[in-house]
Amino acid sequence: MRKAVLGGLALTLSVSMALTGCGSKQNPGDGNKPGTAAEGNSAVSKAGTFPIVKDKQTLKVFTAHDTFVENYETNDFTKWYEEKTNLHVEWEAVPSSAAKEKLQVKLATADLPDIFMNAGLTESQMVMFGTQGVFVPLNGLIDKYAPNVKNMLDKQSEAALRAYTPDGNIYALPSVNESAQQSYPKKMWINKPWLDKLGLSMPETTEEFYQVLKAFKTKDPNGNGKADEVPMAACNGDKNANNELESFLMMSYTFYDRSNYLMMDGDKVKFIGDTQEYKDGLKYLRKLYSEDLIAKDSFIQDRKALMALTENDTVNKLGAAPSYALGHFTIDAGSTTNRFKDFVNVPPLKGPTGLRQAFDRGAQVLVGRFAITRNSKIPEAAIRWIDWFYDNEGMLNSEYHAGLGKEGTGWKKAAEGAKALDGSAAKIERIIPSGTKTNHHWSLTYPTYESLDYLMKIAATQEKDIIVYSEAKTKYAPYAVNKAVSFMFLTEEQLAKSGDLKTSIKKVADTFQVKFITGTLDIDKDWDAYVKELKNAKLDEFVKVTQEAYDASKKAKK
Repeated sequence: MRKAVLGGLALTLSVSMALTGCGSKQNPGDGNKPGTAAEGNSAVSKAGTFPIVKDKQTLKVFTAHDTFVENYETNDFTKWYEEKTNLHVEWEAVPSSAAKEKLQVKLATADLPDIFMNAGLTESQMVMFGTQGVFVPLNGLIDKYAPNVKNMLDKQSEAALRAYTPDGNIYALPSVNESAQQSYPKKMWINKPWLDKLGLSMPETTEEFYQVLKAFKTKDPNGNGKADEVPMAACNGDKNANNELESFLMMSYTFYDRSNYLMMDGDKVKFIGDTQEYKDGLKYLRKLYSEDLIAKDSFIQDRKALMALTENDTVNKLGAAPSYALGHFTIDAGSTTNRFKDFVNVPPLKGPTGLRQAFDRGAQVLVGRFAITRNSKIPEAAIRWIDWFYDNEGMLNSEYHAGLGKEGTGWKKAAEGAKALDGSAAKIERIIPSGTKTNHHWSLTYPTYESLDYLMKIAATQEKDIIVYSEAKTKYAPYAVNKAVSFMFLTEEQLAKSGDLKTSIKKVADTFQVKFITGTLDIDKDWDAYVKELKNAKLDEFVKVTQEAYDASKKAKK
């Protein structure tokens, strides 16, 4: 089942205790082998058959309480699934706001549940407590009892990359969503009615985008006779992810990952923050800023300030904004103005060298969503219990679906003419809208594998979702590029070296970026001073440590 996997998400600094001698060393999939911990209990049924156990057993489950679930114990799906599996759940559902603290307390004591599900386990906790024996290695259990989990790991290399720890074990299962709108977070939205009124075409190059912004500023596209248009505005990217000013536009000059300023050049880790391409991108942004084509508060304001430009009482004042979602700068649900319909995506822009690319982060992978602890007496039953949730097709063919509820109550066969996000004929429709508090299903409590095929069976219920998906699929997918440094687990030694280095280097790069764009510093005259600051922050050592970790990760995943 284990494959060579090197995904493309940004570098995550996760503690690896596997190489430090913490806890007992185990071979992949050993530890609690199927049958070991469950000795003396009823044998589980064959994978895919129900009930899972002949005599009723209990699973103690710790979870963060999903706000859209009323009560897990009295929940309709809980009762149905217990009857189907013959496994009763004893819930410890804690408020989401307290889940992190409660999880830490649980992990530090012997008072463990059988299962942690949707509890917020981090990569470092997966490795640390896995190698200490708190979590059961799942490899052998998956191979024997969980064909749906195995299918997900085989099809989703990024999920497998994030599941296997450095000692070769899987201690926790991820959740995966393959929807296209999840893959392209660095997007630019533009006011289409303004383009139409001024007789302008959709910009395709950085120069054309510059000319459009100039027209937005000077030609009164909102028609109120006032020079109140803001051609482009953004937010503080550290607090408002994907609303930052630079990411979309910088991709026309170089691959750009603002989390670390790194990219992969083949198998080589490369820092882009001191390259000529990055410098050219800064000069373009400086030109836009110096000509008042970018709101001056773009480095400090939040989404509420951005939304005030689009949703004020009189007219829309905003021409363009970088954003992952419409709802991060307009009101896209329950809107009285429907101004979100004014905005469409700008395609990736061709830069001066012809470079045209979209930042592709791949499928959404949420790690640490399910783990079995050493306290479980029936790990085989526990893995069988969770495996069913990774088969959405199977759930639809059953009486109940864990996230939709019962056919006829929570969902129904789609009406003729109902369309999925991609415009294809939908197969099912929600009766209970997404985001509704209910006692009929589990909402997002459980881990699952939402494949693209499955997602395109569900009827789209909101126009904004169709817009976001369509724009991403048609404008960004053709130019998708993923050169981000692959996810990797770091050893304690690597983490100690890399963590502080990354923080220091990013601080230097971020600080100088703002000063260069706003004109506080001159890009040409002060460039050498910037490069010197990066060197003083030990840039070379940061790249070296990251390269070593990448090489080790690549070797371990083969």
